[in-house]
Amino acid sequence: MILSAGSHSANAHAPVRTPRAIHAFILLVASGLSVLVTAILGPSLPQMQAHFSDVPNADYWVPMTMTLPLLVMALCSIFAGALADRIGRKPLMVWATGLYAVVGVAPMVLDSLSAIVASRAVIGMCEAIIMTISTTMIGDYYSGQRREKFMSLQTTVASGSAVFLNMLGGMLGGIGWRAPYAIYGVALLLMPLMAYYLWDTKPGRPAGDAAAPVQDEPGIRFRPLLLLGICAIAFLAGLVFLMVPIHGAYLMGAIGVESTGAIGIAMAFNSVGVVAGTLVFGWIVAPRLRVPAQLALAAAIAAAGFLMMASAGDYRALTAGVMVNGFGAGLLLPTMVTWNMRELPFSHRGFGNGAFISCLMFGMFVNPVLVVYLSHHAGGRAGVIGLIGMAMGGLALVALLVGCLRRRRVAGHAA
Repeated sequence: MILSAGSHSANAHAPVRTPRAIHAFILLVASGLSVLVTAILGPSLPQMQAHFSDVPNADYWVPMTMTLPLLVMALCSIFAGALADRIGRKPLMVWATGLYAVVGVAPMVLDSLSAIVASRAVIGMCEAIIMTISTTMIGDYYSGQRREKFMSLQTTVASGSAVFLNMLGGMLGGIGWRAPYAIYGVALLLMPLMAYYLWDTKPGRPAGDAAAPVQDEPGIRFRPLLLLGICAIAFLAGLVFLMVPIHGAYLMGAIGVESTGAIGIAMAFNSVGVVAGTLVFGWIVAPRLRVPAQLALAAAIAAAGFLMMASAGDYRALTAGVMVNGFGAGLLLPTMVTWNMRELPFSHRGFGNGAFISCLMFGMFVNPVLVVYLSHHAGGRAGVIGLIGMAMGGLALVALLVGCLRRRRVAGHAA
């Protein structure tokens, strides 16, 4: 059932416009633009810091060019979603994409470090709008298992792009630290495609060619407390998702692995695990398991990976833990996204998705600060990762318990 159209009856939801492959392509690529923040800039940060070595506190501000957009996304996504619910999705996303391209390439010509940092804050605001609305529009255009497959593909595209963009960022960094910023200009190619092919969805007015306003789905109401619980788990998911990319190299160093090539291979195994997890979710897990079982499975596998990493004494064991953890993370993120989407009525879908993305990004942003702080009290990064693994194991047990209680309740009503 396509949610972006309605019939002349307020209770009927017959599709008027059907999304095609081009619509899926646009929305998936748009949601993957956020990967550019962390994927292409990392290799060139040392060159950039050397260029601005005479600027006071450059060792602090240069890394902020990569992490500041995550903080701005965390702060702005919820407001971007609420605004999209009020004025519509498409205009916001089209203009944000154009601004994203212009501001994204700006560091190629900017000579002031403070101006570059400011441009990165604007990039974070644009990404908050693009990520929130593209995810919301996937929910508007699709429903049921098709929606869940596209949600898993969203993570697949982002994770697969990260592998490619990491390599591309390294190659462009060989030209100079400014070169990787040119990739942001690709968004200018996406902007006209959005403007031409996508149709808007907004409560209370016709959607696309529809003759009647888009209505909330029957039986779905906005539940703030449920959204709060989902957002709390999203914060934990944000911590989990960046644990290996940020701290994996430190764990390798702690067991004596110093080869950047070997570390890069291990990180690639983590990315492969994430991609595999997203594909398994969309095609195997989502059609067969309910949300509590999905969450329990994802959290248990991620926990197993963390515990393997915390106890690993050699390269092979740590690489295996990294890959297992990636597979669990690949299951976890689409589980959370589809669960949140399923519980949101159309009229609150932008706000709910924005709140979810805000908490997810805040978890990613605080990850390095929180882990470094806790490492002083938990015997290093390995100790912290072990604690996170136990927390994920606890989440898996709670999800299993909720699933069992729900089944008993359903069985009791049936009797």
